[in-house]
Amino acid sequence: MRNMTSNNMLVPTHKRLRHLFAAQRGRWGFMTCVLTLEDGRSLHRSNLGYSVMLELIAREVSDVHRKFGAWLADMANRPAPYGEFDLRGLVEEHRSEFWAAAERALKSVAERHGPDEASWPKNAYGAESLAHLLRMHRSIASGEPPAALNDFNEVLEFDGQLEDIDFLWGDA
Repeated sequence: MRNMTSNNMLVPTHKRLRHLFAAQRGRWGFMTCVLTLEDGRSLHRSNLGYSVMLELIAREVSDVHRKFGAWLADMANRPAPYGEFDLRGLVEEHRSEFWAAAERALKSVAERHGPDEASWPKNAYGAESLAHLLRMHRSIASGEPPAALNDFNEVLEFDGQLEDIDFLWGDA
């Protein structure tokens, strides 16, 4: 990724990140991560909440999709904005497994802390992020427009770039 100087700040020039940089600079700072869902709405969470959410999901990925689970765990360990991705960039098989693993992860959290989010520990940022992500997914499934539940004030277009699950930063 190249950077350019603008207003004495480094601005990402990567197509996916430029619009988010401008939106986040004043509102959330640089410690937020973004996951874009199938209809262009996006989940914005703290780096900690986002990373733990991805880790919870990665732990629940079935053995059949072990390679995808390793990639997801690797993404969980990347700093903002390098762990961000667009679900539309996953092949259908991995996208389906992502949602199934997310549901299993939320069930696991509920078994451990109770089904009511109010009973969860105050610092359960990853679990809260996971619950919000699944609320967004249910909103899509019920046919609601992206604006019904979106952490960003616009719908993000898909750039057509597929995710490369063979690319790992660490030894996930």
